[in-house]
Amino acid sequence: MRYFVIDIFYKDNSLVDNWLSISLIIQTISIYYFLGHYVFPRYLYNFSIVPFTIWLLVCHFIIYESNYLLFYYLQQINIGPRVERDWQLFHHASWYGCFSNGAAAFFSSFYSFPFAIILLTIQVVNAIIDLRTKNLLLEKDKLNLELDFLKSQVNPHFLFNTLNSVYSRIFDTDEKAADLILRLSELMRYNLYETSLPKIALDKELAYIQNYLGLERNRLSDRYVVIDYEQSGTPSGYQITPLLLITFVENAFKHGIKGATETAYVQVSADVTAGQLVFRVENSIPKKLPVGESDKKSGGIGLGNVRRRLDALYKDNYELVVTPTENTYEVMLIIQVEVLP
Repeated sequence: MRYFVIDIFYKDNSLVDNWLSISLIIQTISIYYFLGHYVFPRYLYNFSIVPFTIWLLVCHFIIYESNYLLFYYLQQINIGPRVERDWQLFHHASWYGCFSNGAAAFFSSFYSFPFAIILLTIQVVNAIIDLRTKNLLLEKDKLNLELDFLKSQVNPHFLFNTLNSVYSRIFDTDEKAADLILRLSELMRYNLYETSLPKIALDKELAYIQNYLGLERNRLSDRYVVIDYEQSGTPSGYQITPLLLITFVENAFKHGIKGATETAYVQVSADVTAGQLVFRVENSIPKKLPVGESDKKSGGIGLGNVRRRLDALYKDNYELVVTPTENTYEVMLIIQVEVLP
């Protein structure tokens, strides 16, 4: 149980050796889990330097106080010269010596932190490698999305302008057709001019979803398909990564409506409360498709890629729940959206 460093400096009493070894093990585990699993992820990795520094000082203070009490107890049960000398260092520095006495602060840190620092360094290196890997995957997904979008376009600006021209010409003769062209034009405008930004206003993203649903209603007007959209709360004032929600809606139509020979439905809802967006998409499953089939070949950039984007951009600020049943398929995204600057 004894650490070899303790055996070198404290040879005069086996009881002292055991007490110091036990305390060092407890301190190392406590420091590692407190800093590595709470302070680092919340503050260091988010570059919140001030609270990170404060928590380091708090940790240093608590460890110093535990060492102060430990050596006070050890000098009561052992009169060896080494223990007595170390206790006198703490005694003269007083209980606040971690901030007022450099020698006492250094001794406490040298005794308690070396093994924890080694473990924390390994964790930080692994976190950096993991973050780098996620960023590379995100960049790859983004590049693939851009390439797919470019491949699907034939001079998109020309087509966008042509749609606006057609809309103005047929507005007076066929309002329904004009409305469809307007919706399609809005979708193209959003893809061309809005999605290049890292974040987009949440109300614009939800309006994009509604325009998409409007086009699907018209496309499927000759089939008995129920398409519902509900929205509650106040989305204005918040922002979100563009084209993050549309994948779930596209999948609902691709795998819930395509191939259906009877009544089908797609239900979309969005609720924004106190900076939290709850986005649900539920669709029926055609009987000829087995349960979970809609998750195997995701439309758009794929559900797996969406998860990676969420992990890279929102980390612990989201929850994605997929609920497949025999007749339905539901995706629920709970995400903390940012306030518009």
